[in-house]
Formats: sequence, C-alpha cells, structure tokens
Amino acid sequence: MTWDDVLGYIDGAGLGHLATASVQGEPHSALVFVVRRGDDLYFTMRTTSNKARNLVANPRLSVMWQGNGAETYLWGEAQITQEQSIKSDLWNGGYFPFELAHFFGTEDSPGWCAVRIAPTRAVAMVQGEQGLSRRSWRAN
Repeated sequence: MTWDDVLGYIDGAGLGHLATASVQGEPHSALVFVVRRGDDLYFTMRTTSNKARNLVANPRLSVMWQGNGAETYLWGEAQITQEQSIKSDLWNGGYFPFELAHFFGTEDSPGWCAVRIAPTRAVAMVQGEQGLSRRSWRAN
C-alpha cells in the first residue's frame, strides 16, 4: 500500500479515534477531526486538554477511522505547533466543516494549537470480493 492509498482511506472518513498515553502509561482516547494540508495530516486541540498533556509527555499516538470501505489505523508522532501561519491557514483555509471559533474563540488564542501527525505506519483492513484483506504501509 502507498501513502496515497492511506490518504484515500482517510479522506472524508470523518472523525478519527485518537489514542494517547500519559507519562504513567494511562491510556486516553478522544475523537478528533483530522484534515489534510497537502500531504500532511493535522488536528487541533486545546493546550489544556488531556490529549495535549499526554502528547507533550509522550508524542506517540495512533488514530483509527472507519469509512471509505476500510478500517484504517495510523501510528505516528505528534508535532505540536503554535506557529501562527499554520494556525491561520487551518483557521481560514476551509479544512474543517465547522468553525474553529466555536471551540477556540479566536484564531490567535494561545489556548489552542495545531498538531501535525508524522506518520510511521498504517494498516487498512479492507472488505473486498475475496473477503477481508490487510494492507500495510511503513514510512521510509
């Protein structure tokens, strides 16, 4: 499977289930809306959220989507940014099907951040004519 295949399973799949762990190893899950910015995947979060605390302590994450004919699992590392140019692009670029202002107030608020997912591997479980197949991708 190629990275384009992975993106094809994720595009338009809607909310993903994000899994993180605290520094003590306590699991945490949350729904996130992951968007594509070119070939990069981003989601947003409050800087005071459990997911933010977990990802600062341990940037490893996984996200699972169900849609586009597949159950897709993605593993990677979070790259958290407060870079205003990225936040502004996500805020104004039409990436989200809802207004970020409803969650974060203002575009320049320090209370929210963008998270780029640096993917390391993915698995898509796809139901086809021959039954269920497992397709894998790994970053180089």
